Amino acid sequence: MALRASTSPRRVLAVLVTGALALTAAGCGGSAGGGGDNRSLTYWSMWKETEPQAKVLAAAVRSFEAETGVKVSVQWQGREVLKKVTPALRGGDLPDLVDQEENPIRATLVGADAFRDLSGVFAAEVPGSGKKVSQVVSDKYLGTLKKDGKPFLVPYEVIGHGLWFDGTAHPAVTASPPKTWPELTALLAKSKAEGRSPIALDGDIPYYNAYWTVGVLQGALGPGRVSELAKDRTGKAWDTPEVRAVLTEVRDLSRKGYFAPGFDGSKWPAVQEKWAQGQADFLLMGSWAPSETGAKAKQGFTYQFVPLPGARQNIPVGTLGFTIPKRAKNPEAAEKFIAYFLKDEHLGKIATEAKNLTPNPSLPAPPELTGLAKATAELPVSRPLDGLESDYPGYVDEAFYPANDQLVKGKSDVDGFLVQLAERQANYWKKNR
Repeated sequence: MALRASTSPRRVLAVLVTGALALTAAGCGGSAGGGGDNRSLTYWSMWKETEPQAKVLAAAVRSFEAETGVKVSVQWQGREVLKKVTPALRGGDLPDLVDQEENPIRATLVGADAFRDLSGVFAAEVPGSGKKVSQVVSDKYLGTLKKDGKPFLVPYEVIGHGLWFDGTAHPAVTASPPKTWPELTALLAKSKAEGRSPIALDGDIPYYNAYWTVGVLQGALGPGRVSELAKDRTGKAWDTPEVRAVLTEVRDLSRKGYFAPGFDGSKWPAVQEKWAQGQADFLLMGSWAPSETGAKAKQGFTYQFVPLPGARQNIPVGTLGFTIPKRAKNPEAAEKFIAYFLKDEHLGKIATEAKNLTPNPSLPAPPELTGLAKATAELPVSRPLDGLESDYPGYVDEAFYPANDQLVKGKSDVDGFLVQLAERQANYWKKNR
């Protein structure tokens, strides 16, 4: 399956953050790694052995071993791989190579200064290509993957967020996608008037609800502005005319009945499956949407993508990839494998077999993601939820999600949202001075 919300690192991020903060306080990460023979390496992966990404990586491991003589011991740990890495940062045996999504890596290895500087990997040649890793991986995705100028992750999969719809059922939207918020709301109003459900949303998933509010704010205010609002220790920075205008637009989605019936009482994945069956027009989701709903999609369903409209339109993009703990015994062997995996014959299978986008723009995207690939090439990229999860550990759960759920579900108005968020945000910063 694709990296989907229910199995993504968000559900274990809070635990990882707690562990990382403890490690930081203890001064972990000061000692350098090495000491191995670099003729072998241990790799702990976020994938289960039966998943498409695991099969692609396993095939690359076999080829790497045959070509280099380096033995790779792989453990398919699953999404909670970093929960097993974190305790070892205190002094236990660590893997030489780990893969995971950016946010959990930032919360653990980066937060504890326990990561290896991967500058050497980016300067290395992708075997047989005549190109460096830095020339293969688009720098568009690298802006958030550094600490103090030192890269901590080499991405091999890109996750983009936006609106998905059935191109077969909505050819006019494919031909002329909405570029402004009024154009989108006109489509939603038309859908409602014609007796359809405009938007699918499983409202029991707080970050799915937040995709709407933060996404519309990012489109209106520009990337990074939501994170700035969350930084305010009084919580009152949100109360401005421009923010209020956006919040009103989000509030109106439920007020005008644009969400599918039952969205606020559903249990994931009920509503998104109804969308795949043609019972709603749009789904705001990450690029796992096609692979996650494909088995439920009605016959003839064709996945199309359009960026969430806004005056400062952008694509929220997350990455997942490889990192190396600072105390890894065989870091050079791990770096060698990273560069090896970025060969077209291996990285390309993330698209052709795992059906996901890669960070190499010269590789073709899977058919379901061609619209997303085009959008990421043409538009600025931002961080999913504007980086709230990684910038302020615990903030979304303690402050933003509770207030936002009430707004999106139509249980509070803009004033109520602002009052509740200000109170929760101020309390959050009192505890995190």
